[in-house]
Amino acid sequence: MVLIGVVSTGDPLLRQIFRGDYGKAVRRAGGVPVFLTWNRKHVPFWEKHLNGFLFTGGGDPDPKYYGQAMLPQCGAPNVARDEYELALLQRVIAAGKPVLGICRGEQILNVAMGGTLIQDIPSQHPEAAAENHRDNDHRCTPDHPARVLPGTYLHSLLGCEALLTNSIHHQAVDAPAPGMRVCALSPAGIVEGIEAVDGRFLLGLQWHPEAVAGKDERMQRPFDALVGASRKGK
Repeated sequence: MVLIGVVSTGDPLLRQIFRGDYGKAVRRAGGVPVFLTWNRKHVPFWEKHLNGFLFTGGGDPDPKYYGQAMLPQCGAPNVARDEYELALLQRVIAAGKPVLGICRGEQILNVAMGGTLIQDIPSQHPEAAAENHRDNDHRCTPDHPARVLPGTYLHSLLGCEALLTNSIHHQAVDAPAPGMRVCALSPAGIVEGIEAVDGRFLLGLQWHPEAVAGKDERMQRPFDALVGASRKGK
């Protein structure tokens, strides 16, 4: 049995949707999702007993964690979630556990490892505004192009250099953390994916593959890879 910790979004209106999407993707991959609430006291227990971790979408991390003042366009941070996820990531990365981060999950993974974020794409990178990264109307219908960089793990996983994604965000990775590299980009150069350079399974995706994984086999592959790496590490 491969146990995958899935960090809760915390939003009661979205919880069932996220549990359904993320949980189904993990189950399709042969894993057992364990949904985690934001209790820092539980971090050592989950790090010890779970085999892999999935960090989900949500609101903006506090810029103080990557050494910046908060811009007016940045969303109000959730203190409990920020503190919990950063504490959990530090433990599981140190323990060598596989991690998949999606949307906010990619961003908090990058922050936990020492990278920075773009706080607001439209105001800080107007050249990318036309790409409509915050496309809530197409959550389940990918229409946003991304380029997968040759020679990366993500390229070998997806088997393609271009794909359409479903983006729902206004923040993104700016400077990748030490030990991480960019593996996918939007046409305007916004980071769409990051991965570890040393072969560890630390993968972040800016789009939402869980929402379409049941219809697109390529979008299921990151979850298959997470469960496979977690099984191998048991």
